[in-house]
Amino acid sequence: MSRSTLPLFPTDDGWPYPDPPLGPDLVDDGEPDLAALELRADPHAFDSLSAQERWAVVRRFGLDGDPPASVKDLGDLLGCTRAEAREHLGAGIDKLRTRLTS
Repeated sequence: MSRSTLPLFPTDDGWPYPDPPLGPDLVDDGEPDLAALELRADPHAFDSLSAQERWAVVRRFGLDGDPPASVKDLGDLLGCTRAEAREHLGAGIDKLRTRLTS
């Protein structure tokens, strides 16, 4: 009789389905594959944003290499209130979401 290699218990690896084997080009090191994400990104996604919206999104999420800024910091840096900074950020995110999901 052959012994089953499928996971039988919830504590077994691969429960309820066995993990697919990783090939030589697939490495699961827990890090996102930035090259694959870059291929899917729209290089013109930021084109529809105003200067304030673009700047707020970039600074809020640290896309320029600087640490992410809080909404309060965005308001201080833009010279506006926190509510206005939040509006710029929200409008920018909404435009990006629309562009990337259409």
